[in-house]
Amino acid sequence: MTGGDRLHHVEEVTGEDIPLMILARFADGHMIAYYDESLPPELYAGLKDRIEECEFPMIAPLLDYLKSAEISIEVGHYKTHVFPEHIVASINPEVKGLPSDNPLVQAFGFRAFAGNVYAIERGGGIVSACMSVRENGQCGEAWVYTDPQYRHQGFARQAVSTWAQNMLNAGKVPFYSHKMNNLASANLAKRLDLQPIFEEINISYKNV
Repeated sequence: MTGGDRLHHVEEVTGEDIPLMILARFADGHMIAYYDESLPPELYAGLKDRIEECEFPMIAPLLDYLKSAEISIEVGHYKTHVFPEHIVASINPEVKGLPSDNPLVQAFGFRAFAGNVYAIERGGGIVSACMSVRENGQCGEAWVYTDPQYRHQGFARQAVSTWAQNMLNAGKVPFYSHKMNNLASANLAKRLDLQPIFEEINISYKNV
């Protein structure tokens, strides 16, 4: 694994903590690491020295070094996929596109997001919905949730597929990410036949 560029601070991500370090392995096996540009030089050098000892996703040398430096961290392991166009070739008519300020969307708990919400309704309320948790002019990342009472009925697949098709129609690349230990999300990606593009290990300062 080779050390890569330091992360650049981006003003548009206000409210989000910039990770101390990100390690990624792409589908072709290529691995790269990114570092927060504000890291002290000695910490940056120590991490970069120890990364050569790691075999993704086993990163014990990095974690041991940070522990010895008395730095409290949180580690997240994620997998990211893209949508093949043939999977989202049609929009499900049951899925409605709603603005984020719609009362049903607000009641469903998606009030913190902006943009369109692609939702399925039952009994006068939303039971499953998907929208962009992050989006710019080129791409977007899906956020999907289904009421526990309505799971295992294909609603999440329908909502996500419709969201992805609308992203493609807008000329954007739709992404789907999940924690590696989130079996429900991993199974949804499998049912959608999504194409994995990279795994990511995110090392962040622990909020005390």
